[in-house]
Amino acid sequence: MKIILIVSVISIALMVLEKYKVPADTFFWRSIFDAGHIPLFGIISIAILRLLQTIWEQRFANPLIHYVIAFCLTGLLGLTTEIIQYFTPRDADIGDIVTDGVGAVCFLGLYLTFDRRLPGSGISLSRGQKYFIRFAVVILGLVAMIPTLNWIGAYIQRNNSFPEICTFESTWEQKFIFADNASLSIVPAPEIFGGINSNHVGRIDFKKSGNPAFIIAEPYPDWSGYDHLSFSVLSESPENLTLDFRINDRRHNNDYYDRFNRLLSIHPGLNRIRIPLKDVRMAPKTRQMNMQKIDLIILFAVKPENDITIYLDNFRLE
Repeated sequence: MKIILIVSVISIALMVLEKYKVPADTFFWRSIFDAGHIPLFGIISIAILRLLQTIWEQRFANPLIHYVIAFCLTGLLGLTTEIIQYFTPRDADIGDIVTDGVGAVCFLGLYLTFDRRLPGSGISLSRGQKYFIRFAVVILGLVAMIPTLNWIGAYIQRNNSFPEICTFESTWEQKFIFADNASLSIVPAPEIFGGINSNHVGRIDFKKSGNPAFIIAEPYPDWSGYDHLSFSVLSESPENLTLDFRINDRRHNNDYYDRFNRLLSIHPGLNRIRIPLKDVRMAPKTRQMNMQKIDLIILFAVKPENDITIYLDNFRLE
């Protein structure tokens, strides 16, 4: 009966890993889901340990071998699940394998300090050793949670900076901005920006192949109560440029007509862009944009004939 119960625990844990979906596809929830591997595989490791202790109780003179085997089997199980996910729509991630191992180490280490089987086999941990192991487990668990804690800090700073969306002045912004088929670097602001509120700007080098883009993912979502989105673009090109600008909310279905699209004419030198949010709200053909759930901002070039360099700054609502 005990063996059936333990196997059931392992099976349920693996079903949770396979079937559970992230509540929302955001950086925060993805980090929470990844951190969830720690308790999930920690529970699996303890279940495997108890199964080994039940089946092979007298097989090994040193009961610590049970812990070693439990850790190895848990790691192998984590590796197997990632290999399986590689062939499914789910993303395989070597970082998850590391997190699985951390969960196993933490839970097995903690269980070791309470295992009453050890004294009977001649292995005894002093009180100091037990406290040291527990302290090490806590530190290891906190280290594994650093990515999630970093995301929490980034979201807090993003929210506190609103209505500024991206000014290239804070390191937290770098977690939300990306370049696709382009290179993004944060550089000192050219003198033309004025230097008062623009110490740094984003330099975007668009490649001439494909549709190079600058992306702001997950800006502060609630834009209700504001009238305009403004930002600055400095072009080094001697000719006018045409760039595509896109905004969509979380309900976007990837259809071109289900978002805000606008062609921006960028002249040589500094350009001040000001987008009426009324136009953004009314942009989708079959509905209104949800101005409380804005999800993505993209500035891109459609198959440019030459490499393009622009400087961006001060994305903010007014």
